[in-house]
Formats: sequence, structure tokens, C-alpha cells
Amino acid sequence: MLEATWRSGWSTLERRPYTWLIGIYALCVLVFVATLPVPRVDGQLVGSDGSFYYSYLPTLFIEGNLDFAKAYGSLLGNDVVERMQPTATGLLPNAYAIGSALLWSPFFLAGHMLVLLLRAAGFSSAPDGTGMVYQAATLLGSITYGFAGLLLIHQSCRRFFSRATSTLVVILMLLATSLIYYVVVEPSMSHTTSLFAVALFVELWLAFRPGPTFRQWAAIGAAGGLIALVRLPDTTFLALPLLDALLARDGYSRRFQFGMLAFGLGAVAVFAPQMAVWHVLYGSPITPGYLYTDQPTFFWLAPKLMEVLVSPLHGLYLWHPLLIFATIGLIFFHRQNGRLALLLAFGLAMQVYVIGSWRDWGQGDAFGGRMFISSYPALALGLCAFIQWLERKGHLHTFGTFAIVFAVWNGLFLVQYRFGYIPMNAPPSLEELTIGKGSMLIDLLRRLTTRMGR
Repeated sequence: MLEATWRSGWSTLERRPYTWLIGIYALCVLVFVATLPVPRVDGQLVGSDGSFYYSYLPTLFIEGNLDFAKAYGSLLGNDVVERMQPTATGLLPNAYAIGSALLWSPFFLAGHMLVLLLRAAGFSSAPDGTGMVYQAATLLGSITYGFAGLLLIHQSCRRFFSRATSTLVVILMLLATSLIYYVVVEPSMSHTTSLFAVALFVELWLAFRPGPTFRQWAAIGAAGGLIALVRLPDTTFLALPLLDALLARDGYSRRFQFGMLAFGLGAVAVFAPQMAVWHVLYGSPITPGYLYTDQPTFFWLAPKLMEVLVSPLHGLYLWHPLLIFATIGLIFFHRQNGRLALLLAFGLAMQVYVIGSWRDWGQGDAFGGRMFISSYPALALGLCAFIQWLERKGHLHTFGTFAIVFAVWNGLFLVQYRFGYIPMNAPPSLEELTIGKGSMLIDLLRRLTTRMGR
């Protein structure tokens, strides 16, 4: 019975993949919109790092400058602004990249137009760029970029695997990982836009390999520049197509050399806005905000490699065990496409090293291994290969059961994290990781029945 049900669902994934994907996108948007009236502690929809990413929008498009004082005051509070030290140019710093704000800008401007229409209709909505209408419109854009990234991952997976396999993997990469939290609950962070940028880069690389033309190299480079513009630590992925060409023994050809020129020009052209921001804020176009501090940011000789993978403090595999199979799957993918699998594994390893070398390798207030979301295009191909291997062995329905377990596990983790049953910036205990999920459900049910009985 279970196997027959799974086969029927598998057939639906094969025949109508985009119905599933668009339906899940619509459901996420619906959940986000439905929770807009829920009170926030700080009264804002954007929060945490997202306040800094978002601050570019009202500062640039409403104020017309890079003086963040007003935006920070509205989003973070004037007491926070008073504690900030101005940079050498006299402006308040912003260590976060401008790329997400630039990608969000069409949605922010649509929110601005809506505010102007509301004012014309007699509503008291201030066109200051920081109100709820602006924030909601912008975050809907962030959700959209997250799903655009998933669609690009789906397209990349389809180059090697069936529609059903690719669709199932994309759904699992959303529901059984930290991505669901940063799509629905905290979309003001840069993770949806970084997923989009890396997924675009990988898809262009796969589409144009093994011998990109000059224009194609420029397009790949431009996508690489977008990666840097959104989230600088993700630039390790830029090495992959270059290594691919070198391993193909094309490294000494004139075509490759001109291709590298096109790649570099495309990357610099797209990344130029960030350099302009650094010049205005710090007086130099090559001074990243994270390095504008007396404290060391990275400890390259003492990376916490195992910790970022298996520590209770947001360890990737402990919080999201599905990704263990995605990583193992790169071995199976190696049998199908050896060089590509090795390059993807290298890209993942570089992210482990960069994240493990960061001073806050636990990733702050994080739902799981949030900084690995940009690695999902590589992990998705591994998971596809693993599922394909199971299908050939006749164990696909067994994995289907585990897939549901992984998604439920992740969902319970999300509820624990969001409602304070586990700490946001500290490792949960073994009890909280296991039976704590059941205890939480009992407590929530008790609270609900108590409220209904009043």
C-alpha cells in the first residue's frame, strides 16, 4: 500500500513538476502574508542582519545618499545609532553587502508606489522607506528570489536526472533544511538572494561547459560578480569553472585566456557598486566592511571544520541530516560525471573551511547551518544522484518515508527555535534535540486548550 502510494506520487512529480513547485511557492507566500499581523518584539518585519541589508534601500532610494543614520534609527533604534562609531569618512558603517538590496529594489519601489497611492487615497502612510508596506513588499521579493534559486537548481538537476528526482530534491532542499526558515520566517537575511546568485552561476557554468565562448565566459563572470555583490564569502565558487577549464587541458589556449579576460570583466562590472559603496563609507574601494575593525574576522590556521558540520551549535549535518545523504551522493555523481562531482565537492569543502575559519563559526542566531544555503546547488546534485541510486536498487519508497521524517524533524526544529524552546545562539541539549520535540508539542497543545477554555 505504502509503495503504491509512493509510486503514484512519483508519477505526479514526473508529469507535473512545476505544479508542485509553484504550489509550494504560493503556500510559502500565503503563510508569510497570513503572519504579517502577528506582533513582532521590535515592531519590524526585517530583523537581525536583515536590518543592515535593508537599510540600503531607504537610504539610497529615499534619502539619495549613504548616510544610514535615519534608516538605522527607524529600524534599530536611536540608542543603537548613538553607540556606533563613524568611519573615516564620517558616515556610519555598514559591513553588509549591497547586492541583496539591489536585487530587492524593484519590490521596494513597488512598495513605494503603493504607499504613494495610499496617501493619495487619504491613508496616513509615510513615504519614508521603512514602513510595513515597504518591508512587506521587499520581503515578498526575497521569497521570490529564493524560489527563483530553487527553479535554477531544478534546471541544473534536470541536466542529469529525471523530472521526478529533480523536483523531489528541490522540495526537500526547501522543507528539510534551514532554507524554509529563511524563506518564510526570516526572509530579510541574504540567504535567499545568495542561493539565487550561486544557483544562477552554477546553471550558467553547466549550460556553457565544456567550452564557453567569450560572451558566455562574460555571462558566467557577471553571475560570479553577483555572488560577490550579495555575499562575499561565497566567492569561493568562482574558482570552479576556471578549474574545470584547466582540468580539461584548456588552460594554455588563447581561447581560455580571452575567456578569463571576459570572466574578469563581467565579474568586476557587476561587483563595481559594492566597491563604490566601500569608497564612500571607508575611503577605499577595496576595504570590505568586515575588515574595518580591530578584531580578527577569520582564523585561517585554526578552522572549526568538524564543529560546523556536527556540533549541536547549528552543525549542518546534526540539524539537517538530509544533507548527509546529499554529500554522500556526490560519490555516486562521481560515477556519472567524475570531474564535475570533484569540483562540486571542492566547492563544498571550501565553504566548510571559510565558515569554520570565521570567528563566529556557530553562525550567530541561526536556524541550523544557514551559511551553507549557498552550497545547496552543489548538494542538490549529490542528493539527486543518491536518490537515483536508491531507485535503481528498488528502495525508493523507503527513502520516501525517510524524506517525510526529515521534513517533519526540520519542521519541529523550526517551531522549537522560533518559539524559544531551544536557544538561538547556544547549543541545544541532547534532551532538547530528541524528546524535547515531543515535550514541546504537549506544551503547545496544553496552551491551546487552556486558551480555548477561557
